[in-house]
Amino acid sequence: MVTVKQLQDGNFTSQFPPFSLQGIKIPLYRFSSNSILDNGCVGGISCVVEEEGGEEGEEQSVLDSILLAQWEDRMWKGLFRYDVTTSEIKVIGGRKKFIAQFNEGWSRDFIPSMGKNKNFCQEDAFKFSWMERQEELLFCVSSGEKSNPELVLSAAVPDCALLIAINASPAEYGHVLLVPHGSKIIHQYLDKRSLELVLRIAVEINNCSFRLFYDYSPSASPLYFQACYLQIPLPVELMHFDTIFGAGKEGMRISCVADYPIKTLVLESNHFNTMMEVLAEICSCLQQKLIPYNLLISDHGKRIFLFFQLHTLEDSCTLSAWECGGYFLFKSRSEFDQATEQALLKQLSTVSLDDKGFQAVKLLCCSIAGKFVC
Repeated sequence: MVTVKQLQDGNFTSQFPPFSLQGIKIPLYRFSSNSILDNGCVGGISCVVEEEGGEEGEEQSVLDSILLAQWEDRMWKGLFRYDVTTSEIKVIGGRKKFIAQFNEGWSRDFIPSMGKNKNFCQEDAFKFSWMERQEELLFCVSSGEKSNPELVLSAAVPDCALLIAINASPAEYGHVLLVPHGSKIIHQYLDKRSLELVLRIAVEINNCSFRLFYDYSPSASPLYFQACYLQIPLPVELMHFDTIFGAGKEGMRISCVADYPIKTLVLESNHFNTMMEVLAEICSCLQQKLIPYNLLISDHGKRIFLFFQLHTLEDSCTLSAWECGGYFLFKSRSEFDQATEQALLKQLSTVSLDDKGFQAVKLLCCSIAGKFVC
């Protein structure tokens, strides 16, 4: 397993040679020029497909169907280390209803690596050292200039795009990596442009099962998101929220998750562009202050969870965003069978930001939100 220390020092060497995008053509999905983020609401996605036979039911967006079709194609071609759909999953008894998955084959090994230089531009220096072959790249998305979304079946990767690739060790159905690619993208910093592309994906996927995750650690944080489809809500999504900020016609609201073992805030808004601006500045400030955090984006991009962890010299205990949300993976049958709510509560509370630090973070987030609402 790759450790944070290996990533930090650049000592992780993949068994595969570095993978370059030069000369490669893959499917390209261009968003429409009419950004849903600007319009505020989810409605108005014009690029959708109906169920077979024209039967009534939920419409599936083209972006959703592309992602799932490409992912399942790679599954049938045997590009994954195992069939994640056969993994045993259970809800652990207790008030929080934590979710546990038993998966002997799961590993953190197959993740993007930055190498020794953490502050380079991704287009020139980022190597896909965790990839074995081009087929692990599914497609890419970028901004477009037409009034409707557009799918190009074969295109060179444009500047300022978001690459969608499989994770060879999937944690759930549809598990993919979303890697910002462009000449102006700094590897370790979550910028507004990358965040906008990710939020647009959440909106245009338009699937209530779709979740996006992001992990930031001051020691080692390559800029990539992860996403997958969950059939049941994460435990944190079912908790009670206490509002600490609510103002403006955009309906911007910040809440604390009550009675949860890791300090968590929730951002909600009817106006995606406002929420994106607020979130981008919050993340920038947290990174400047070296505060580890995780993002969980759910509910078609309308709800964003921020988990806050302690910054310690030893980052080996840092949890992932889905673990912070209450979803745990176990490689050992005995650990899976013996998992208890009490043990998982302790695991979450141990890495959580303390009360004093959380109070400061709440004031910071509310102050930033106040600058963007009217």
